[in-house]
Amino acid sequence: MSTITNQMKQRGLAELKDVERRRTQRRSPAPAPASLSTALPPVGPQTRPNGQLYHPRMVGDLEDLAFLRDARSHREHVLLVGPPGTGKTALSEAAFVQDAVQGQHNGLETIVGTADTDVSDFVGTFVQNPTTGGFEWVSGPLIRSIENDVPLLVDEIALIDPRELTVLYALMDGRGELHVTQNPTLPLLKVGPNWFVVGACNPDVPGANLSDALLSRFHHHVEVTTDWDLAADLGVPLDLINVAKNLDSRRQQETYEGWIPQLRDALAFAGTSRRYGQDFAVASLLRKCPSQDRTEFAEAMKDKFGEIAPLALGTRVPAGRR
Repeated sequence: MSTITNQMKQRGLAELKDVERRRTQRRSPAPAPASLSTALPPVGPQTRPNGQLYHPRMVGDLEDLAFLRDARSHREHVLLVGPPGTGKTALSEAAFVQDAVQGQHNGLETIVGTADTDVSDFVGTFVQNPTTGGFEWVSGPLIRSIENDVPLLVDEIALIDPRELTVLYALMDGRGELHVTQNPTLPLLKVGPNWFVVGACNPDVPGANLSDALLSRFHHHVEVTTDWDLAADLGVPLDLINVAKNLDSRRQQETYEGWIPQLRDALAFAGTSRRYGQDFAVASLLRKCPSQDRTEFAEAMKDKFGEIAPLALGTRVPAGRR
């Protein structure tokens, strides 16, 4: 009996040691995963469908193009917010242009929202054939994005009536399906592995409105601002960059609430300067500035460029120059 008892004690001690070992393993922190920034190789500069070169930027520790492509692979919808001309659309196009199929799509489908956008603008509608007189179904960008298994860019999404955007709800949550009530002959559409939504908007534009239900379906909300270092590399005059930076600093200090030129405006200014001269470019930019902000913006520009009137037609061309 003593032998059996000793064996039982030894077995019991071994089991206790094994239990303690497993407890210790559970208490020990799991090894840290590899940094996502090292796991996502950068995509690099991409040529957009319009022929312009897109220069990648950083979002956190990640390249923006690589981030969007990774978010797509996990169907984590992305909302890009920022003033007009900062590169929201350019980023979206550049991220997926390498997936373009000639004659079919540019790597994604796009719909530009307005206050009049409705569900039919997303899914499609029946259009009369002028030859036969019959009505034929024409699919919209939402259905095309599902059929081609590419992302959907909803540009100016905040201008669309939130009630019309409910067409995206079942697609953006776990259901991932679309039933097109406008055309009962179409089967239930299921999204593929490369489908997800990129929304882009200026949250400060008059009439902007996004419902909480839609906002919650976007996994990532990313602010897009102008990269003034990139602007300098692209030939934008430093004087204009300094004006824009100073105005942005004043806005953060709540001493300025007016218009600030962004990358698109700055590049246009640089091109105009090269073609027509700096004074003409300044006059053009002053005219582009919203009228309610023009006086204060002109005062900020005067420190670097002198006093120049906004661009306007003058008197008729003198006879000697005709």
